[in-house]
Amino acid sequence: MAFNDGRGFTYSAFGYPAAAPFTGNTLQSCSGTATDSPYAQSESQGIPCDMTGGTSGGPRFIGSGSAGYQNSVNSLGYNNVANTMFVPYWGSVIESACAAAA
Repeated sequence: MAFNDGRGFTYSAFGYPAAAPFTGNTLQSCSGTATDSPYAQSESQGIPCDMTGGTSGGPRFIGSGSAGYQNSVNSLGYNNVANTMFVPYWGSVIESACAAAA
């Protein structure tokens, strides 16, 4: 896992979206260059992605694939920002929580 990284990298997200047109039975992915949330929530960033509800909690990796470091989890989409998956920024607080859990 990676924490306190820069912003605007290329990322890949993975999940099992269950809302139409998906069924939740097949692993899906998307990747692209991150942009900041239009609402500046929790320093979140979004990548181009058409995955739907059910994807939350799936991993997001730095780079175009799953071989890089995980540095967030799928979290949300905004109704007025089409085809974009937003994730929280993993900074010092998340790093401390993961270290305590380990």
